Amino acid sequence: MDGIELIHSGWGKGSVRVTHAPAGVATVLEFRGGLLSALQVYGMTDTPDRLEQGRELINYCWGKGHARALVPKEYTHVATGKPGGLSPRWKLGFGTGDSLAELSATASGRFPDALRYTGPPAQVRLEVEKFHAKVRHSSISGGSGTQLHLSSGPFRGTLALPGPGIIEVACLAKWSLTVL
Repeated sequence: MDGIELIHSGWGKGSVRVTHAPAGVATVLEFRGGLLSALQVYGMTDTPDRLEQGRELINYCWGKGHARALVPKEYTHVATGKPGGLSPRWKLGFGTGDSLAELSATASGRFPDALRYTGPPAQVRLEVEKFHAKVRHSSISGGSGTQLHLSSGPFRGTLALPGPGIIEVACLAKWSLTVL
């Protein structure tokens, strides 16, 4: 994962204003925690008239890997929260959807990630070693998304990609996606 500078940092709970990409381009969040980190990152709307926590964007647990996810345009901030008593250190930054690696054959990881897909509708093989996994497809601009897969344990099977877009894989175990 290269190209996104992690210019914001903190400990435990925190909030950072989103630097959104220009209109028509998806905004990507890259997040990295410390070795003992266990944090969630949520979207948040924080304006003078409204304060509301949105959906979980990243669930990050135990390691020094990078995680990526899309930040919908309606969120003004991202907020970190911790499930336990630790206050782990974190870093984050924002980039654009065109900075994402392209899913052309096979991609794999062990942290949440986002990938660009520019091909036609296709079948992909998803393999997840253990734990839960969620796969989402959004437009290239980061607009409305569709959940393609949700499982709570090991999984091996195929999913239908509807065409070009951004694929988000939310998984905290070894996973791989292969275009068939």
